[in-house]
Amino acid sequence: MTQQVTTSIRARTRQEGFTSLELMVVVAIIGVIAALRVTNFGVWKSRADLKEAIVAVQNDLTVARMTAMARNIPVTTTIAAAPTVVTITTTNTNTGVVLLTSSYSITHVDGLFIDAGLGVFAAAPTTTVGFNSMGFRVGGALATQNQVFLISNDRAQRYALRITPRGGVSWCPTEFCQGTH
Repeated sequence: MTQQVTTSIRARTRQEGFTSLELMVVVAIIGVIAALRVTNFGVWKSRADLKEAIVAVQNDLTVARMTAMARNIPVTTTIAAAPTVVTITTTNTNTGVVLLTSSYSITHVDGLFIDAGLGVFAAAPTTTVGFNSMGFRVGGALATQNQVFLISNDRAQRYALRITPRGGVSWCPTEFCQGTH
């Protein structure tokens, strides 16, 4: 009987829980994991914003081409990419009347780069793309080759947008799009 009383007294005096050292180690591990996740989120968000910008420009150029064909008029589209804003304006080339305007607030877009020739891209505040009334691209450095420009994000990643002489618009997540579409 005395043995049972002694055991129950010991059971009541034994304390359960974690030491402060154990808690500090767990908090430190959680902190490291959180820091890695925040960094990965920043990279992901920047890349997602870049993709959003390039897709928006691609869509607006496709709409500009369709507008040229539907209205049987030549159009010129101006693309401007400043930090955090991409603006696209399509005008009637003959009259100068603005047909469409879009502005996208995109946090991590850093700039626009145009093809300066031989695969060298130079920073530019704007670039223009023209379509004739049949939807073919007009103008550009070489009318028989693709017109290419890049949009860059704050982490120096660049996505290319390509407009073929036939007016097809596509993008790729590298500086140099392959193929002819």
